[in-house]
Amino acid sequence: MILLTVPILTALAVLLDVLFGGSGGQLEAAARFVSQPLSILPFAVFLLFFGPIPEELGWRGYALDRLQVKCSALTSSLVLGTIWALWHMPLFFIVGTYQNSLGFGTLFFWTFMLGLIPGAILYTWIYNNNRRSTLSAVLFHFTVNFVGEIFVLSERAELFLFILWILAAIAITIIFGHKTLTRHAKHLDRVKKRNT
Repeated sequence: MILLTVPILTALAVLLDVLFGGSGGQLEAAARFVSQPLSILPFAVFLLFFGPIPEELGWRGYALDRLQVKCSALTSSLVLGTIWALWHMPLFFIVGTYQNSLGFGTLFFWTFMLGLIPGAILYTWIYNNNRRSTLSAVLFHFTVNFVGEIFVLSERAELFLFILWILAAIAITIIFGHKTLTRHAKHLDRVKKRNT
């Protein structure tokens, strides 16, 4: 169910774009993938191994537990999201990267960079609610990247998606509480005991 979060938020952003006069042309890339199903597997494997796996081993698998020993889950997410955004900054200047294609200083740049902060809250929520499973973060990260590649969003749809990510992060914080972002605080107690 958690893996459906990204497709649902993206579909809502596209729907809002269409309701406000957008063309819905964002689905052309998705149609190309559906028409060439054999191209999906190698692309998905590449996406998995050159993003979600190495990043999540570091961000959630290593850094998040250490931050949560000293800070609340929300504060840990905000710190990690800021570092994560800064870590991506050089990619905007490397020709051929996804980030470079967004353009430095554009609306896409800002929604990507700032979107990592509410995104980090969602990742922490997923990680903490799945017994601190790095695999859950890897799968969520993969879904974010995969859906992002399939749906080419307009500027307006991208802005709607950014707002939806913020609203989702706020809702999660209100529902689950800022201290742990989970109803299973015992999972985090084990982190604190292990690291003290």
